[in-house]
Amino acid sequence: MALGAVLACGGSATGPAPSTPRVDFVDGAIEPLLVRGQTIVIEGFGFGDSQGSGAIDFPRVGGGAVSAPVPSSGWSDRLLRSTVPDSAASGVLTVTSADGRHLTATVHILPHVPFDPATLAWQSRPVFPGAPAGVALAVAAELQGSGLRIAVYAAGGGEPLGGDSSIVPDSAVFAGQVTPGGALSGWTPLRVLPAARAYAAAVAANRFNSRLNGHALYVIGGVDSTGRARATVFQALGSADTVGPFTTIEALPAPVAGAMAVVRRGRIYVMGGTDSLGRPQTNVFVGRIGLDGHIDGWFVEPSLPTPRAYGGGVVLDDGVRVFGGMADSATAGGGLDTLQTRLTSADSAPTSLLSGFFTGGWAPAAAPFAQGRSQFATLPFGDVILVVGGVYAGAAGGGAETLAASVSGDSLGDFTGPVGTNTIFAFGGGALVGPAGITWLDGDGTGHGLVLGGVDLVSRERRAAVWGF
Repeated sequence: MALGAVLACGGSATGPAPSTPRVDFVDGAIEPLLVRGQTIVIEGFGFGDSQGSGAIDFPRVGGGAVSAPVPSSGWSDRLLRSTVPDSAASGVLTVTSADGRHLTATVHILPHVPFDPATLAWQSRPVFPGAPAGVALAVAAELQGSGLRIAVYAAGGGEPLGGDSSIVPDSAVFAGQVTPGGALSGWTPLRVLPAARAYAAAVAANRFNSRLNGHALYVIGGVDSTGRARATVFQALGSADTVGPFTTIEALPAPVAGAMAVVRRGRIYVMGGTDSLGRPQTNVFVGRIGLDGHIDGWFVEPSLPTPRAYGGGVVLDDGVRVFGGMADSATAGGGLDTLQTRLTSADSAPTSLLSGFFTGGWAPAAAPFAQGRSQFATLPFGDVILVVGGVYAGAAGGGAETLAASVSGDSLGDFTGPVGTNTIFAFGGGALVGPAGITWLDGDGTGHGLVLGGVDLVSRERRAAVWGF
């Protein structure tokens, strides 16, 4: 997944006139789901050019209010930076402006539950009924009673022919509901895409993670039926239960497949990937989900230092990190040639928590992998990131199926392991190459993940199995 100073272009505009003091969005959303200890940004107008006697107050567990800290550079008339207090509770957040006005917004607070990679235990989930290679996965969370409703969407994908010689893309879209504890109800077919796509990215948006007061599913880029990457963006509006017909909206500035795509604070980051000839690229694009569900323009950001595709990426508070992947041309999906060079390296770039834009160029970062790795699923959990599957030395035996790296602020540690109490490989799931992956939190803050599909490196056969924890 992610995200002028606040993407002030394109898209429809609604709401109070610019002169009315107000809170517009918290962490890029109308009614955000936040985690205690999380760094946040508050957008609006009329906060005051300096903090003075201004304050940010959350409801407190047990009653009353608790003030949130504001760093010295974190207060301006339109943007505030803060951290969710450890004792914060769901309810009405209040910003007291420098001149004493009380401006409010509704927020929903989840506990911070540290994710322990050592306790990870894979379980089988309902088998995916579609074409399972290069599926675009997305997840949406919203309030339902006193808990959360979690929906999973799977779009497109492809059927591999001859192992890794070619991929036949598919246009089917499916949805599933997740229950507390991470179980998946099954897969329900939805509307099909306007055209077949494999190795695309998918994003689900609603009022709890974006500026959209509704529901939308986006499928971004991907390989078409001719084997070429496309720049298309498909969007389907709908409800919590289903989606309407897909339409084509604002295209990316260039074709892309196999990109490192991240959603953060209502913004979508698309980094690297391959062009229409399968050549890894250095392009970086950022777009914000607009008030009407369209993308408020795709902004071209500083290019990666080297081409990179089929790797991983994360958007942190004040920085972005991409890691692993491939720099050389390959067939759609990256192929199964274990002799082809995979990257151990990582690149990082500074971003603004307040605007979501890059504030500088990319630079090489400490290599997080001990050996080259590509075509893995990336599962972020705030303070831990997992990578699952992929091509690496020893992948045919599943020896390093799942690795974990710690995250502290804007720092990413080394990926080490293997981690977990069991493995997909040991269950007969194969040495997965190119699985899709997503993560989410239960209402009690417990983290869950899911990986879907891929190709078995050993048998070179497609795998439609789904695994979760």
